[in-house]
Amino acid sequence: MTEPGWDKETIAQSASLKQKLEDFDFTFLLEVFQSIFGLTEPLFQVLQSKTVDIKKCQDRIMSTLSALKATRTDETFSRIYDEAVKAVGDPVPRRKRRRRCWDDLEQGFNQQEGDEETVVSFRRLYFQIVDGIVLHMTQRFADMEHLNFFRILEHTSFTSFCKPAAFPSSELAQLINTYPFFDEQKLRNELHTLYNNRLFHKPPGELIELLIEDDLQGTLSEVYKLLQLMLTIPATSTSAERSFSCLKRIKTYLRNTCGQDRLVNLATISIDSVVVEDLKATGKFYDIVIDHFATMKDRRMAFLFK
Repeated sequence: MTEPGWDKETIAQSASLKQKLEDFDFTFLLEVFQSIFGLTEPLFQVLQSKTVDIKKCQDRIMSTLSALKATRTDETFSRIYDEAVKAVGDPVPRRKRRRRCWDDLEQGFNQQEGDEETVVSFRRLYFQIVDGIVLHMTQRFADMEHLNFFRILEHTSFTSFCKPAAFPSSELAQLINTYPFFDEQKLRNELHTLYNNRLFHKPPGELIELLIEDDLQGTLSEVYKLLQLMLTIPATSTSAERSFSCLKRIKTYLRNTCGQDRLVNLATISIDSVVVEDLKATGKFYDIVIDHFATMKDRRMAFLFK
């Protein structure tokens, strides 16, 4: 199916994409990863929130792993396989993918056996995908338990930490054991000051800004050091990985035709797409961009009329 004005390259690419969408292997993998991503999306949102609630992250990781392991069943595979068959029809049996020779015709080919082998191969592929994702997630977050000291500066718990019985002593001990360059007694005293003053009941990012604005880096030096440590450990946020992924897509699409400034600006627009959408909603976004473009430098065409 073509549209008026399509060139040969567009038609060829459309035919190739149509063929890919009608391929059973491709459709089956789409169904598999749609099922998997439906389970991992809530975890992704938690990790992208830049929270320091490590306990919440650990609970979400464990629940996601449990949900993924629960999908490693014949029932789940059969449902996904049937959805793919419903979308594009039965797959071509694996033994039919090679050219048939006279020996095959003489020996005969059992269609039922070929179909069974095909289903078995797709079942094996499905289980391998699930096992691989579970394994990599387990390895990726294996060290998360060593970051429980983040709870020390969990601002929503500062009020309860004021009580001696609720002070996060175990998390503080873990911090000193992992990073022995902290002065434990001094840090403990500074934390008591932090917990008892509502002025400091702020998230780590806002708290370190407050310390800098009020020039308290020296007064609360150990807390300031801890804030720097926490804010530079990518415990939950994958913003750096997201930036590299975004730059890769932009660079691949535009090749090497754009300079560094343009590439950075395009990456910022892509990463902060929500902000761009909010600006578009005001109705003045396009006018501002056009006016800025028209006044940047002398143009061969007249864009401004007085």
